[in-house]
Amino acid sequence: MSENRLAIVADKHDIETLQRLYAKATDLIGLGTEEAFEEGRDIYRRIYTDDVDIRTANTGDEPLVAKGPDAWADVCRSALNDYTGTQHLIGTQLTEVNGDEAQIESYLNAWHKNPDLTVYYFLGTYISKTRRTPDGWKIYDMTLRLDTQGTAQTT
Repeated sequence: MSENRLAIVADKHDIETLQRLYAKATDLIGLGTEEAFEEGRDIYRRIYTDDVDIRTANTGDEPLVAKGPDAWADVCRSALNDYTGTQHLIGTQLTEVNGDEAQIESYLNAWHKNPDLTVYYFLGTYISKTRRTPDGWKIYDMTLRLDTQGTAQTT
């Protein structure tokens, strides 16, 4: 395997890890405690550029929009506030690296437990643009697109 191909494989690993860390951070924020919120926000600061643009799409509602990791952490805290638990699962990831820029699509299964013991599920795709920075790869633009959603009764 050529050195260039090895470098691309390493870059893809680093880039894909960003979205997995995002899922972890979002679940921490969803716990609802100040300590977990701070930990989640710190992860957002590690994976995003300071001027990241983030938005939701295809939800049928007014898109959620934020500029910067701290603003998105606040958006997530507000959006997850009414749930008693969440889990964001990253599935298939498709990554294309072009020098110091890359685009990644990550499939999402997100489960949100309601106080009435129903579960709201959100199936979507994160479409993220990343760039290599002095601190490693970071996301500078992200869209969370809803693909389907529903509610299920737990037992």
